[in-house]
Amino acid sequence: MLPRGASSMPPPPNPAAYFPPPRVTLPSGLEILRTYSGAVIFLEILFGTIVWILVASTRIPLPLLQGWVMFVAVTAWFLSIVFLSVFLFGYANRIAVNWNQTDFLFHGATFVFYFGAFLLQAATTSLHHFPRKFNSTTQERILADHEYNISIAASIFAFATAICYGCSTALALRRWRL
Repeated sequence: MLPRGASSMPPPPNPAAYFPPPRVTLPSGLEILRTYSGAVIFLEILFGTIVWILVASTRIPLPLLQGWVMFVAVTAWFLSIVFLSVFLFGYANRIAVNWNQTDFLFHGATFVFYFGAFLLQAATTSLHHFPRKFNSTTQERILADHEYNISIAASIFAFATAICYGCSTALALRRWRL
């Protein structure tokens, strides 16, 4: 027999949704720039800016290849700025997300895409000596000498940016697993 006023039904659940507190191991504010991760993200943004400026300054001889390089470079650049801004302005402490896992997934995926973009940029650069039109009597090259030099620089900076994303992935994995 139940005591007087007791009910056999459990109490209704709390209508407020439960959000676990965010797991953040990176500092907020300007302190993030004093960590290795913050410095590497800053380098990602800097080198990524140089990559898409260099690729955009050429005549784009192979739009399919270099279009993908531009898409990856600009998208990664924008998302890296957003990611760094989340920590600079302290939003990471307000948004209930596992930031260590998000950091790892973002930088891991971006590393794969950026390394592929580097390979495509290097492939475009390696086609320097081929003629633009095979059925033409003129021997205009796919890349002029000036564009060839710009394309080499874009390949080098794309590789450096991919390495930065790889380092960020390794640092994020280490933080996520601790």
